[in-house]
Amino acid sequence: MTDSREKKAKKPMRKLPLAGLAVVIAAAGMASGATLDIDGPWQVTKPLQPLRPDDGSALPFTAAGLAAFQKNHAAVGKDDVDPITRCLPPGVSRLFEQPMPFSIVNGKKLVGFVFQWNHLNRIVYIDTPRFEPIGPAYLGQSIGTWDGSTLVIDTNQYNDTTWLDDTGVPHSDQLETVERLSLSPSGRQLIDRITFTDPVDFTHPWSTTIRFREEPGLIVKEDYCLGRVGKGTSGG
Repeated sequence: MTDSREKKAKKPMRKLPLAGLAVVIAAAGMASGATLDIDGPWQVTKPLQPLRPDDGSALPFTAAGLAAFQKNHAAVGKDDVDPITRCLPPGVSRLFEQPMPFSIVNGKKLVGFVFQWNHLNRIVYIDTPRFEPIGPAYLGQSIGTWDGSTLVIDTNQYNDTTWLDDTGVPHSDQLETVERLSLSPSGRQLIDRITFTDPVDFTHPWSTTIRFREEPGLIVKEDYCLGRVGKGTSGG
């Protein structure tokens, strides 16, 4: 999807409490050649729970993947199994579907996602070769490129700790995700089409789409997961 954002009346600058990450990205300058105005706060419109491919088919589990899913699903919400109840970071795509907003800061060499959930940050390195892994990591290593008005994010080097959704969909450390972020024709929705490839847990690549609504003026607040543990919620 490559719809460009429709021209709008000039809006006041959004005030975002993004401190260090925002300063670093802003210092890098605005994105070169990028035509997608995605800066600012966003929140998922409707979480995909359970996660399903866009074509409505069942998830293409391998035998190992199905066994891992059944084990995880039986333990949903249990502190000793579900990573999110132990304050371990949700990965892609579970993090995007939590009922908390995030902000995007768009720079020339970096695009930053600043999540309210436990102050997590995700950095996308624009037009940068892969570098020595510092993980594997919960959010992986993300390399971005601009395809016209679509931001393409290729991420690997994940660890195998996170779930893909709240129902316990697993993945291995061989997971690779490719996201294509674009705006709806109105410019009020951010569309993230994610393709998952994991030869350990899935028989073939599959794709799903998550949509986010724009939240002008919304402030991404402080959040500490440890303050929510035991209170019956993982998302605030």
